[in-house]
Amino acid sequence: MELCYEEFKDDIEPLVEFLTSDTWDFLGESNPSPEKIRENYKNQVYTGNNNKTFWVISDQRIKVGMVRIYDLQDSTPLLDIRILSKYKGMGVGTMTINWLIDYIFNNFTDKERIEGNTRQDNYAMRCVFHKCGFVKEAHYRKSWKDKNGNLYDAIGYGLLKADWQKGKTTPVDWNDFKY
Repeated sequence: MELCYEEFKDDIEPLVEFLTSDTWDFLGESNPSPEKIRENYKNQVYTGNNNKTFWVISDQRIKVGMVRIYDLQDSTPLLDIRILSKYKGMGVGTMTINWLIDYIFNNFTDKERIEGNTRQDNYAMRCVFHKCGFVKEAHYRKSWKDKNGNLYDAIGYGLLKADWQKGKTTPVDWNDFKY
């Protein structure tokens, strides 16, 4: 499958339709309401100086996902990706994260790293992070609450610009201090 990426601009209705058309089990809000999406849009969660959202579009011109970068005012932006269920397992996540890495490091020269977080049990996303050169940097115990109030561990991943440029990964020194 070939993919292209188009920046989301101002038409909120396709975004509302997309985000309410599927369930996002591994995200904080698995079934966002149209009202919440519109409120987030008004608060510039998807657009603005510090946030950018892109449609992930198949070669058939179908919106199969979306990816968002936020905290662009920081030296370390964060990412959020959503792929429709019926397109999962096809490499869309890996292709999209690789595209996003290139986009960030080629267009924001002040960025030295990128971060992403996921639930511990989101093995598909953890594999995508690994395939894309991210390194596990954090393990937050019982910090991610699902819609039913269950607590899960969250895992933080990071990618250094220097590693991206060299095509390698630098592991974290987990034994740098005895405590």
